[in-house]
Amino acid sequence: MEAHFNPIDDFCTLCGALLPLPKYAPIRLPCPHCKCQWSVNAKDNVLVYQREKIYERTVLQSEETAVGEIEGSEVVHICPYCEHDKATYSTRQTRSADEGQTVFYTCLKCKKKSIEYS
Repeated sequence: MEAHFNPIDDFCTLCGALLPLPKYAPIRLPCPHCKCQWSVNAKDNVLVYQREKIYERTVLQSEETAVGEIEGSEVVHICPYCEHDKATYSTRQTRSADEGQTVFYTCLKCKKKSIEYS
């Protein structure tokens, strides 16, 4: 079965499925649901383009850490590197919402970081 494609309608008139946008014309475009074939003819003065956004994940530094000041609250925590007993900490949600937060400790003596998954 073949039908004629109406560029105003983005849906298959037989089953109501959303039709994919053709990348070139003329082409016979199948409906993704009912497999009905639609004839797509070339149109003059119609510009079709596809844009893809690529996002880069970054961790922003706060103003305090950017200038080298101590971040977070001071707590009693044994450093695994130098065994000093004081550190600062901050928390972030690095896993799914139903799991605990990740605690980042920074030793006040050696400035090395350790991580605790709670």
